[in-house]
Amino acid sequence: MKILRLWEHYLPRFLHGTLITLELTAAALALAVALGFLTALARMSRQGLLRGVASTYIEIIRATPVLVLIILAYYGLPQAGIVLPGFVAASGVLGIFYATIYGEIFRGGIEGVGRGQTEAAQALGLTPSTTMRRVILPQTVTTILPPATNAAADLVKDTSLVVTIAVADLMYHAYGAASTTFLPMDMFALAGILYFLICYLLSHVLRRWEFAYAQRH
Repeated sequence: MKILRLWEHYLPRFLHGTLITLELTAAALALAVALGFLTALARMSRQGLLRGVASTYIEIIRATPVLVLIILAYYGLPQAGIVLPGFVAASGVLGIFYATIYGEIFRGGIEGVGRGQTEAAQALGLTPSTTMRRVILPQTVTTILPPATNAAADLVKDTSLVVTIAVADLMYHAYGAASTTFLPMDMFALAGILYFLICYLLSHVLRRWEFAYAQRH
């Protein structure tokens, strides 16, 4: 009963942290999807320079731990005269890192569409951008949604790393409550439950959307 009373006492702070976690996830996910799509297009470009730049970007970013990138962005950039708020630095780094993942997801989905679809669209006089928007992309949705959903869930969990730069997310409040109550396992258990609920609801919504899209198409 004591732990339930403690949870009830700290729940408003945890919920505030959950809101920050959701905002951080949304900002990072929007950047990851947009930059990831551009990365996928660059990787499939006929221009060797674009392919090389995209491949180098993916190799360097994927080979560097997210935590290191967050610390470099928040503590390293000010030495070059660039000072970023914690939220901006965290969402930017997470977006840039996950763009490499979404870029490969998009590339796999696009390349999975038969070449004949593109040739047929060209024969009908469609421009490359129209072909991509109206012919290729609609056929990739059911293919890319499962891995994209898993990546989004991983992104939610990786937001916990921003506690290192004092962004007041869910994990930040969990650490604060643990240091105040001297009950780390209980406080982190509550945080774990909230992370689980976020990931579960996100996966459930996206899977329902995937099923509904597949039924319509």
